Amino acid sequence: MPNHRMNYERTILPNGLRLLTTHMPGMRSASIAFFFSVGSRYEPDALAGVSHFIEHMLFKGSVHYPSARAISEAIEGVGGNFNGSTAKELTAYTARVPGEYLPVVLQVMADMIRNPLFDEQELEKERSVIIEEISSTQDDPQEWVSLLADEVMWPDLPLGRDDAGSVASVSCLQRQQLLDYLHTFYRPNSLVISVAGNIDTAQVLEQVTALFGDWEPGEHPHWSECLPPRDAKLTHIIKKKTEQTNICLTTLGTAYASSDYNPLLLINGILGDGMSSRLFQSIREEQGLAYDIGSYFNSYYETGSMVVSAGVDPSRTQETIRAIITELERLCREPVLVDELERIKAYVCGGIVLSLEGTQQVASWLGSQECLYNRVWDIDEVVAKVNAVTVEDIQRVARICFAPEWRRLAIIGPDDPRQVVRFERLLAGA
Repeated sequence: MPNHRMNYERTILPNGLRLLTTHMPGMRSASIAFFFSVGSRYEPDALAGVSHFIEHMLFKGSVHYPSARAISEAIEGVGGNFNGSTAKELTAYTARVPGEYLPVVLQVMADMIRNPLFDEQELEKERSVIIEEISSTQDDPQEWVSLLADEVMWPDLPLGRDDAGSVASVSCLQRQQLLDYLHTFYRPNSLVISVAGNIDTAQVLEQVTALFGDWEPGEHPHWSECLPPRDAKLTHIIKKKTEQTNICLTTLGTAYASSDYNPLLLINGILGDGMSSRLFQSIREEQGLAYDIGSYFNSYYETGSMVVSAGVDPSRTQETIRAIITELERLCREPVLVDELERIKAYVCGGIVLSLEGTQQVASWLGSQECLYNRVWDIDEVVAKVNAVTVEDIQRVARICFAPEWRRLAIIGPDDPRQVVRFERLLAGA
């Protein structure tokens, strides 16, 4: 296999800020990713959505770029683009720009992060935008059912909430609460800055030190453990007039630092990632039960979930659930064939390598790994770990994760909620 070693430099400033830089010869662009170790799981219920609200507000004006327009013109005016995202454990701010304009964009992003205005009028406008964003989720049953899948796995726990919070919680958030939260979590020792592409490493370090070196570190509150309860309600059905029934069958996953992570990555490939996956072949191609079928998994610090999602004709909901469970049980019962496992390994490793061809992907890979693992896994190490997974590992992890007591079901569609008992019998494999 060709060498995919990443050459990067890691510098820790005295205040704890971590800077990762990688020069990528032949690239014209430079990409920056700022990762803060904070996300929706850090929020108490009363502040649900505050991380996401702050992420939106940082784009709305800072001391030297006093409006959203001034910020976007400063970055887009040099041919760049930028974005922000909030997840359960990380908040990210990213930008990509022609290499020579990197200093300009670093300057703008530093001002957004260190000197945001949180103008009262802008805050109220953004509150309306976010409430609209939360409400619009219910117009998209596929998106809505995936939120329900988290809720049914982690009921009344931070990992079970929408990252954006709820209409009720966002309506109540006050400016001072946002500022207090920002002051607590946005600290140099909870920030990783990753820069990749057409860059001068020494120049980047000098500028980052000038922009952030005087920022005081602070104590960073920890998240609380969020293990899925064993005795939770098994199904959540929302009756809605839709053409299709949207199903998410959720089971246990694993933490991303767990030795079971790579077996689960491959199980996901075998089950529902891509057109040659078992679920696609069996449920769509052979049985014609669903047009849309696939799987994905979520991994967090200490837990995770595996989700099979499908869109089906309402008359075939039960049949589809039964067919999905058949595939889960088959993985527990029958060892996967070596040639199928080798094919999935090639598919998964190829996906990892192909996903790291651009400067933005490399900056995000380096930054998120450093933030989550406190180290960066080399691609060769990742590929070696995937290739080391055995047939026995697959079966062992499938038996843990797909055990009947972990199966949960989220459904949105015209199905009768009174069918709950029947669905729960199906989940148990009856």
